[in-house]
Amino acid sequence: MDFRIAFAAAALLAGCGQRAATADAAERPTLATPGSAAAPAAPPQTTPLPAGVVALQRVAINDPGVIARGPALHGLMPASWRAEGGVVAAQRPCSEPALFDWRATAPDGRSTVSIFPTDVWQWSNTPMPSDCRKGEAATVRDYLAARIAAVHPGARVLDFRDRPDFAAGAREAAAIAERGFNAAMGGMSRTDVKVEGGEALYAFTDEDGEKRGLMSAIAIFYLSEAANPLAGSPEFDAILRGEPFRTVIGSTLGTFSATAPAGALDLEMAEAVRRSFTPDPQWLRAYFALKSALGNIEAEGVKDRAAIIVAGGAAATKSNIAAFEAMAGASIANSNAATGAARPEGGAFPGDASGDRMQRESIEAIRGVETFHDPVGGVNVQLDAAYDHAWRVNNQDTYILTKDPNFNPGLYGIEATQMGAVR
Repeated sequence: MDFRIAFAAAALLAGCGQRAATADAAERPTLATPGSAAAPAAPPQTTPLPAGVVALQRVAINDPGVIARGPALHGLMPASWRAEGGVVAAQRPCSEPALFDWRATAPDGRSTVSIFPTDVWQWSNTPMPSDCRKGEAATVRDYLAARIAAVHPGARVLDFRDRPDFAAGAREAAAIAERGFNAAMGGMSRTDVKVEGGEALYAFTDEDGEKRGLMSAIAIFYLSEAANPLAGSPEFDAILRGEPFRTVIGSTLGTFSATAPAGALDLEMAEAVRRSFTPDPQWLRAYFALKSALGNIEAEGVKDRAAIIVAGGAAATKSNIAAFEAMAGASIANSNAATGAARPEGGAFPGDASGDRMQRESIEAIRGVETFHDPVGGVNVQLDAAYDHAWRVNNQDTYILTKDPNFNPGLYGIEATQMGAVR
């Protein structure tokens, strides 16, 4: 048996909510004031919004043609922030064919939210060659610590929190992969597949001074062990000392990061942004088609894996892709409403059939969102469930989220319509 083939197969498969982590009292971030009201996409306000209220505008993360030209993800970013980046091509063979490298930056340039490219790495106690970069992380905590140190040398990790909710959408695919690997090897080796989600709060310093950052990831790990058929061979015993073959292949499935000056990192706003992203169904279909054509893995598994990557933990499998089509429809409808263009017929989840409702509620539970009816666009939209009250800014693609039942946007110079949760 050529174990390189088995491990290469694992590498190909390993391609490309619950409150946020908290620091101690001295490090606990506070709400950052939204950006300049003079920015074109910002709500027309004359008074800063109060603490605990966030204004988020719609944004599309575009693909310049790596998979299919057009929007790849739909989501929200803080109002008046500037977005850049999008889908980029893979830089090494051991990777998904397309990656996300996107960032939104505050008007003063000191705060950011971002989705950074997913990663694949491998460790082995054998001299087996691999196209994957070498890495030893066997937990998401270790991965985040290494990533933070690489991006911000000298950074201090202040807190780490397991986020099992991040991994909820990937567990079934991991279980299927584990059964498939072990069946294919016929008992000659054992592969354990685990999925973890986590987030780390850290401190670092850059040209703007002391900063705080939040970095989160969903990661899948393939832990393989096989008996050493060459035990006793002088060459292999010198390397393995009689130990079995061991390999760890790790891959991030979803990533997110936020940074801000010390004392101004708004964890709840960052969570609302992270939870907002959903895949564009046309782009997702093109991605599925490419993955199937590459023949990396069985087609239905392709759908599960690709969906986990682009949906941030909510699997857009064949059975629920219609729901993501509806979410994308909401984005299009809202954009049309803001510009005066014709709106498509129907809402985000057409009809009241029990199947539609169950599908919606399942996605809500995985992503940590609540579905609200947008009376301005005439559609349903999914927003962070941590906020009980939502408003749609009239004639703009912007939402205001708050936990305060008495919040009145008119007091802040904003014309907006309150939205009700869909039950």
